[in-house]
Amino acid sequence: MNPLNRLESHFVACAATVVATTLVGTSNADVVYSGVVNIPVQANIDGCYLNVETGVYVNGPGSGAPGWDVNPYGTSTTAVSLYAATGTGYMRNPGAGTSTARTRLDADTSIDVASFFYGSSSATIGTLVGQWSANASGIFGFKFLAADGLVHYGWLRMSMGANAATRTIVDYAYDTIPATGVRAGVGGGPPPAYDPCATFNPVLAFGANNFTINMTAIDLSIPGAFTIHNANYFKATIPWAGDYKIDTCASGADTRLAILDGCAPGSNVLATNDDYCGLSSSITGAMAAGQVIYAVVGGTSPGAALPVPLTITVTAPPPPPSPECAAAIVATFGSNYFDNASATLNQPILAGTLATTIYKSSWFSFTPSVTGMYTFVTCGSVNDTKLAIGTVCPGVGLVFSAFAYNDDSCACLSGCGVALFSSSLNPTNTGVPLTQELVAGTMYKILVGGYSAPTLPTSGDLVIDGPPQTPVCPGDYNGDQVRDGADLATLLSAWGTPDGDITGDGLTDGTDLTTLLSGWGPCPL
Repeated sequence: MNPLNRLESHFVACAATVVATTLVGTSNADVVYSGVVNIPVQANIDGCYLNVETGVYVNGPGSGAPGWDVNPYGTSTTAVSLYAATGTGYMRNPGAGTSTARTRLDADTSIDVASFFYGSSSATIGTLVGQWSANASGIFGFKFLAADGLVHYGWLRMSMGANAATRTIVDYAYDTIPATGVRAGVGGGPPPAYDPCATFNPVLAFGANNFTINMTAIDLSIPGAFTIHNANYFKATIPWAGDYKIDTCASGADTRLAILDGCAPGSNVLATNDDYCGLSSSITGAMAAGQVIYAVVGGTSPGAALPVPLTITVTAPPPPPSPECAAAIVATFGSNYFDNASATLNQPILAGTLATTIYKSSWFSFTPSVTGMYTFVTCGSVNDTKLAIGTVCPGVGLVFSAFAYNDDSCACLSGCGVALFSSSLNPTNTGVPLTQELVAGTMYKILVGGYSAPTLPTSGDLVIDGPPQTPVCPGDYNGDQVRDGADLATLLSAWGTPDGDITGDGLTDGTDLTTLLSGWGPCPL
């Protein structure tokens, strides 16, 4: 099976604008009909605020949809709360008595000044008159104060998933003549069929995904394999190459599973499975970075009951290391210049329980030749720095696990006033102190960067101090485990001074050059 790109859970839940179209409607009024809009409604305290006249809706605070008229909201799996703005409200089903929780109307029900009670209500799943059904759509009626300051009437069709936590505004309509009313569902079309490519369909994320299954979806027949009944499509984009596993094992349900390269008819089938873990399904295969796939899940027979919710688990391979960390500059014992003016990486870190971000990050690696206590400082830097150390490069886009971290420790050279905004790692630094010994031969990753975003570029010297180093590889000045042109350049730049002395005679000269050249190439293990 081919690749699958980054599996991150995203529901379409952002501000959008819908343009309504005017149609000839009921017998007693002209009707403005929205067309099919399929607006997803968040299952939280905000829900979706919709202005039916402008078509503007916001999944979030109502201030984003000025003059909003309807607001389905709430976290319940059995009911959707319906909030009404001042002077407006939702109509109860005429046969529901005084119940405020029965708002589902029969098609062609009159919604006007003579209709039965308007106010804040709810759409509750159940079997009583006026209650709603799972995996189906229903219509509620409402009145609202239009932009003309007068009362108008409308209807809105809302679909429910396997429970009320999945809800979508399908379409809606309202009268253009004040106080004349509309009839439920009149002036619009039928609810749309399940769309495998709909942008509001749930998206697969790493780990366990608990989804409602739309039991009105069409079947998918796979020649030479089987038919998936009520086939639901879940999109995934693979972030990095490797073997991925997608399964319904945790659900214990009798499912069928296929992986397709698209959601449209005729898409290629990449893999299929029926019974792998008991009656549940599982597929494992190699995926390529950036590939978009659709996991298609459903039952083994028409109308087969599946649990609510159904668990679909995605297991991903370990991510590749951050390329910036993998290409870290080799730091030497002593002073190492840094300048993050061109850096773009904002790296999240976790040091113990302390979570933060180091902005415009620069990576160094350091391999001590002697086990002992070390310090790392950026004192005298230009602008405010942060500093962290760990042993493992983070995966692409993931958190760097650090065992020591500091923000403010010592004075800057400039850009910080008189404050102690440069950084230091030692046994007593604030943040997470560096209290452990570094082990000889172990490569450590050091992260240097700025305090905030946006942040001023930081520059200065990362100074590494600790036990005197034993030259385990004479002539390997930069510690990259190979003696090459970079080391030769260092030696020549130190010629005639003690700085590049290899032989211990206090001078960088021909004997040091001979030593370097005689060991040219990789250092011995």
